[in-house]
Amino acid sequence: MGKRRTVVTVTILLGLLSATVPSVSAESNSQSVQAITINRSKEEIISKWQQYKPMGFTFDYMEGKDIYEEQPSLTAPFKAGKLKQAYMQDGLKALNFVRYAAGLPDDVTLDMSLELQEQTGALINALNLQLSHTPSKPEGMDEEQYQLGYAGTSSSNLYAGDPTLYSNVLGYMADSDPSNISRVGHRRWIINPTMKKTMFGFVQTTSKYGYTYPYASLYAFNRERPVSEVSYTYVSWPSAGYFPSELFAPQDAWSVSLNPDKYDRTRTSDIRVTLTRTSDQKSWSFDPTKTDMEGRYFNVETGGYWIPFSIIFRPEGIISFPENEQFHVKIEGLYNKGGSETSLSFDTTFFPLVQPIKIRNSFMLLSVGEQLQLKTYQGSLALESSGAAFGSDHPEIVSVDRAGHLKALKTGDAEITLNNYFQIPQSVNIHVEAPNPAARVSKWAEGTYRAAKENGIVTSMLDHDYQQAMSRIEFADAAVALVENIYGQPLMGMTTPFTDIVDDNIGKALKNGLISGTSATTFSPWQTISRQEAASLLIRLVNKLQELLLSAVGKESDSGAAQQRVPTFADDAGISAWAKPNVYKAVELGLLSGVGQGKFDPRGQLTVEQTIAILEHLFERFVPAS
Repeated sequence: MGKRRTVVTVTILLGLLSATVPSVSAESNSQSVQAITINRSKEEIISKWQQYKPMGFTFDYMEGKDIYEEQPSLTAPFKAGKLKQAYMQDGLKALNFVRYAAGLPDDVTLDMSLELQEQTGALINALNLQLSHTPSKPEGMDEEQYQLGYAGTSSSNLYAGDPTLYSNVLGYMADSDPSNISRVGHRRWIINPTMKKTMFGFVQTTSKYGYTYPYASLYAFNRERPVSEVSYTYVSWPSAGYFPSELFAPQDAWSVSLNPDKYDRTRTSDIRVTLTRTSDQKSWSFDPTKTDMEGRYFNVETGGYWIPFSIIFRPEGIISFPENEQFHVKIEGLYNKGGSETSLSFDTTFFPLVQPIKIRNSFMLLSVGEQLQLKTYQGSLALESSGAAFGSDHPEIVSVDRAGHLKALKTGDAEITLNNYFQIPQSVNIHVEAPNPAARVSKWAEGTYRAAKENGIVTSMLDHDYQQAMSRIEFADAAVALVENIYGQPLMGMTTPFTDIVDDNIGKALKNGLISGTSATTFSPWQTISRQEAASLLIRLVNKLQELLLSAVGKESDSGAAQQRVPTFADDAGISAWAKPNVYKAVELGLLSGVGQGKFDPRGQLTVEQTIAILEHLFERFVPAS
């Protein structure tokens, strides 16, 4: 999104709220937070996500002016404007989903009586170009309108710079920047057990740098839900049990808000927390000495953010949450209302709501009328279940359906984009040319060429002159592309010693043992490749793939190659001694074959289309069909 975002926590009326926290002892017919979070399945959470997911894949759908039923006016006489109901409901979906994730009732509704108040609060901050719970009156605004907006800003979570109400709610839940981590107040207001209603405000203005900059509000002080509806020992973020990794970043602070009717919030000096990652037993300890606002942090907060007793802690050094990564939380040094020391513990297991989808292609050359399907690493079933979808910026040039089926309609250029929730959009650039019957692959190669193109193996350097001999630079480029495609990560490169070519992929091929120079200082990029040279290069390629996949999965890589002894070729004497072992091994692996009459033709040329077919067969050995 690229814009500066600002969050301001609610800082007033806390004394009143903390002094009037009602008893929550009536639990006989209430919803138990602990029972809900511990017992629900991933599938139940994903089903709820499907109910509450946002209006669009990327958070840019509120950037236009058509989001209002009545447009705000930022010049006197000021008008707060009126958001379209769909956008308010979008924010409400986010709020109810995070409440569900915390184990709380997810039936909060919009309080339409507060619509004008919240819009006016957002308007005042937009006019002042500043977030404030106690804003000054904008010049030219009448007192009545100002007081209405002031009531909104002083009772709401406030946000600036984020483009949608949905993303605002997710930002409130993070709440871990230096100005908010000590309280995580926005988060605690949203997961207030007694919240029953809310309302949003959203006004766009123009920043001093000239771009659209929204100011938003979320009414936070509602407590209309009877306390008897929700029973809890604690409300934590992330919750116990399964928890969506998309809702919690590794740098976010954990918070455990304790029921003040069960725990003594006046005795906090002995509280200690231990967080343990079960996969490797790495642990983090937290006590009052951990005060690094950018790293390991600990605080016990007893202010009136509805549940007035929250233990906040953040570990350092966590980069990501792999699927099924589990953490054990143990909190000691607590005291119950009877004066006895006690503790609590729970386990949190992270999992993805949406499986990330990655396209195998980045560029494709098509002819008018050509039809192909873009392939992903995860396969068609994962693509379908994720809800991700392809789109074309020029459907009149290249059309595409949700599953990635392409059709080239006329000459030109188009960008195909894959959009998925919680994922940066991916794109494939496509150039469409007029059909040229003279520039086609041979009939025998059509099937493997199509498959290789769909799988992202046919690079722009390979997609022409199919019957011509393969050059060394073309092979190096194709080999690197294949390894990176199968491995799913870029290869390390190096600065080469060659004086006749400077090329990043040659540096990668050299670094990873896929090819060598023709001398200490030359690569001879346009020198063609003989069949016996190809055999040696292909064995290098197989060895590198097995090495990488072995290190990635921690076990022997199965390339699926059925090996059998090959009879000696009739022209065996013509095969160079340095190439002979790899020639027979390549034939045993099915990477190359004889040319007929029992011969191998070691000095014959390897063509581009033959190379494409070989690389596709190699791809199929290492990548299961999906």
